[in-house]
Amino acid sequence: MNIKMPARSTLIRAIFLVLMLCALVFQLNACTPVISHQIMEQVDHNLTYGALASRPDEAKGKIVLLGGTIVQTLPKPTQTEIEVVQKQLSSSGEPYLTDKSEGRFLVVVDRFLDPAIYRSGRDITVAGEVQESVLRRLGEIDYRYPVITAMELHLWKEPLSTQTYPYGYPYYWRWRFYPGYPY
Repeated sequence: MNIKMPARSTLIRAIFLVLMLCALVFQLNACTPVISHQIMEQVDHNLTYGALASRPDEAKGKIVLLGGTIVQTLPKPTQTEIEVVQKQLSSSGEPYLTDKSEGRFLVVVDRFLDPAIYRSGRDITVAGEVQESVLRRLGEIDYRYPVITAMELHLWKEPLSTQTYPYGYPYYWRWRFYPGYPY
């Protein structure tokens, strides 16, 4: 009985092909929007936040996709209201890590959302229907907030905290005990 082993190059090609397919699947999943396909089809992609903020009454009833960083979450008896600082979204719907913003908006959700989870500083993406705008105090000014009734929302995971190292170098203490350190 003679069993033939596959040639080494064939085995390497098979492993390479499997790794490439895994990498492709990973990259395609990384670009997948977090909002469902059905809702994304209804979103008015031509309606920017700037247009919405300047003329909220003209956008009433349209479906928008917005995101940003939560300022505060306020539970009410029948709904939860989230104040968000708007930020530009990536192709997957994730808010960019930036200090640029065109303003703020309010998200109204028809259920209880825990303010400990939906807390200040967390990033959120929401697809929802434009309702109206409300005038509220923001510091010492009157600010007009566009109000979005959420159809779907996605709370993004918090980024891992970066460790701080003495003198900005992670291996400083390891080298401290090296013979001849620091000379």
